[in-house]
Amino acid sequence: MDAKEKLNILKDKAISSIKTCVDNRINDLVEDNPKLKIASKYIKRGVKNYITEEQHKFERMIDNVALFICDENGNIDTEMLFDDLMTMFREMDEANFNIKSIQCSIGKGVIRLELPKDALITKLFFGDIGAIRITEADFMELKDLFIEN
Repeated sequence: MDAKEKLNILKDKAISSIKTCVDNRINDLVEDNPKLKIASKYIKRGVKNYITEEQHKFERMIDNVALFICDENGNIDTEMLFDDLMTMFREMDEANFNIKSIQCSIGKGVIRLELPKDALITKLFFGDIGAIRITEADFMELKDLFIEN
């Protein structure tokens, strides 16, 4: 198998693992907030649609970093890569960004998605949870899913 084929497999595994991890995270959110049970199917649909919409950007990002993360045979040491990414994630200063109309931040080991407080649709789907936090534990679950696939 050549390096290009390995890179395509990596992209497929990454997208598949992200989708499964998101499903699991939403299930955890519903478990903690039973009122969100009905809304969870729409939340999952929205996230999956967003991932599909942005998939080409994610794949291009992988193509751009492949030079640095692959060895000369196109192999990737996923354990080392995840460990290094987690270290960088914990140590990076917080930076703000947006996903559609959601204000977000990343850094110090947390990705935080601040849900709009005055939007009716947000209240309907999420209640008063305020923000969704993605932590190192979530990324460790993603790592496990990625390695299993």
